[in-house]
Amino acid sequence: MDPEMNSCTIIMYHYVRPIQKSSFPKIKGLELIGFRRQLNYLCNNFNIITANQMLNCIYNRNKIPSKSAVLTFDDGFKDHFSFVFPLLKKFKIQGLFFPPAKPIKEKSILDVHKIHHILANVNNKQTLVNEINHFIRNYKDEYDLDSPSKYYERLAIPNRFDTKDVIFIKRILQRDLPQKLRNIVTSYLFKKYITSDEQAFSEELYLSLDEIKEMCESGMYFGSHSYSHNWLTTLSEKELKIEIGKSLNFHHSIVKNSGDDLIMCYPYGDYNKKIIQELKKYNFKAGLTTDVGTAILNKRNAYHLMRYDTNDFPQ
Repeated sequence: MDPEMNSCTIIMYHYVRPIQKSSFPKIKGLELIGFRRQLNYLCNNFNIITANQMLNCIYNRNKIPSKSAVLTFDDGFKDHFSFVFPLLKKFKIQGLFFPPAKPIKEKSILDVHKIHHILANVNNKQTLVNEINHFIRNYKDEYDLDSPSKYYERLAIPNRFDTKDVIFIKRILQRDLPQKLRNIVTSYLFKKYITSDEQAFSEELYLSLDEIKEMCESGMYFGSHSYSHNWLTTLSEKELKIEIGKSLNFHHSIVKNSGDDLIMCYPYGDYNKKIIQELKKYNFKAGLTTDVGTAILNKRNAYHLMRYDTNDFPQ
C-alpha cells in the first residue's frame, strides 16, 4: 500500500465556543468563528474520514483517500453539542467524541477541569503556587512529601502552551501529589475561587446523556476517555481494570452495537505497554495519543495514533 494512503492527519479539539459570550470567558478555547473557518480550510485541503474508515484501514488494509483527516473532540463538553455538532452536521462530517464518563453519570467535575477554571480565574499564578506549597508543608509528614522546592524544580518545565508556574500547578494537582491530597487541595481552591455548587456547574459544563444519544443517532462516533480521566499509568492493575470496566459500561449504555470499533483516547496522552495490553483484553482497536505528528494507520501503530492540535492549523 502506498505510504500516503495509510497515513492520516488526526486533529484534537477541546473547548470550542463563542468565548466572550460564554459562561466561561476566561477559559482558553477555539472561537466558534475560528472553528467554522477551520472546517472550511480542512474540507478544502483534506478528505475527512470516519472512525470506521480509519479502523478498516488499520485492520483490513482498506484504502483511504490521500490527505485524509479525522476530527476528535476530547472531554465531553456541552460546547460539543451546542456549537460543534450543528456545524459538523452542516458540513456532513463525522466527529469522534471522547467524553469521560464520571462527570456525566455523577454530575461531578473532573479535577482537570477544576484546575482549568482555577487557573483562568486567578491572574497571579504565584498566589496559587504559594497556596499549594502551604498544603505541601502542612501535609508533608502525613504523606511523606518532598519539599515544595523539589516539586517545583522537577515539574516546572514549560511547554509550547504553558508557563513554568502553570505547568507546575497542573502537574502537582493532576498527578504528583497523592490522590487524596490532590482532591483536598483542588476542592479547596475550586470552592474558594469558583463555586461550591459542583452539580450545577457540572450540568452546565458537560454533555448530558440525552445530548450524547442525539449525537450518536446523527452519526457521530463516541469512544472512551476513561471513566474519571486519571493518568492511567499511575493506577494499580486493579484500579486500571475498574477504570476501563466502568468506562465500558457507560459506553455500552449509550452506544448500541459498538463491540468492533472501540477507540481509547488516553487521558493526558498517558499510556504505556501495560495500558495497551489491558486495552486489547477489552477489545479496544486503537488508542489516540497527544504525541504530535501524522498518524500511521497500521496494526503496529494502532495504539500509538499521533494527533495535531487545532492550533496547528489555520483558524
